[in-house]
Amino acid sequence: MGIIRAVNLIFDYIRHDEENDKEEINHALRGVSLDIEEGSFVAILGHNGSGKSTFAKLMNGILLPSDGTVYIADMKTNDEEHLWDVRKTAGMVFQNPDNQIIGNVVEEDVGFGPENMGVPTEEIWERVDKSLEAVGMTAYRLQSPNKLSGGQKQRVAIAGVMAMKPRCIVLDEPTAMLDPNGRREVIKTIHELNQQEGITVLLITHYMEEVIDADRVVVMDGGHVVMDGTPKEVFSKVNELKKYRLDVPQVTELADELKQAGMELPDGILTIEELVEELAAQLS
Repeated sequence: MGIIRAVNLIFDYIRHDEENDKEEINHALRGVSLDIEEGSFVAILGHNGSGKSTFAKLMNGILLPSDGTVYIADMKTNDEEHLWDVRKTAGMVFQNPDNQIIGNVVEEDVGFGPENMGVPTEEIWERVDKSLEAVGMTAYRLQSPNKLSGGQKQRVAIAGVMAMKPRCIVLDEPTAMLDPNGRREVIKTIHELNQQEGITVLLITHYMEEVIDADRVVVMDGGHVVMDGTPKEVFSKVNELKKYRLDVPQVTELADELKQAGMELPDGILTIEELVEELAAQLS
């Protein structure tokens, strides 16, 4: 069993009228079950309204399921007795780093979480040092977060979560507000944490290029899991992805069009290098 388990997960957003009677029910998740292995990098894709961000918030106990169960390291998120341990185990990084950064100085912000956890002062600074080094922000430790770029702020937010030593990090569209350079910085940092620190990563995104190096890709639509497999397996189904209103990496779409035009190419080409290699093999 994995470090994150969702079992028949249902979540409804309920809107009430002025008399506090139920006026409208929006079924955000409908029977979602997933088992995520510790140490893996799992990306969840879906268009707006697919349920992916709701799923992310359920992993940390920010939202509690209407039905079904979420287990984080075998602890139920709806068990108040373990909620603090759940949040220490599964750290959360949101779209807007400004909503997560509260310190006036970078190193103070990164140390805020461990301080609240009652970690001894000497160990706090050790964690701050290690976390800032892991995200490549040591040189900025004495700066004000207000003077950082969007990508740098997001890396500080990730360092703040890392300093609490979670076993997994859930990232809810962490690059949505960043420019292309900032997106590349943050995704590179997340992969390094996964590979070097062994932290389980659950990345919620709608940018196709961010998931090609994931171990596993899950596609959601209408509150259901509709596809689940390796990046190559998922992106080999170009037409199915488009049915769910998702794009595919440009190089994957080009390879698919060349294939339809009669070229013998394998399914699920994900990088320019792969495509060039296949084309060169055919021309040699």
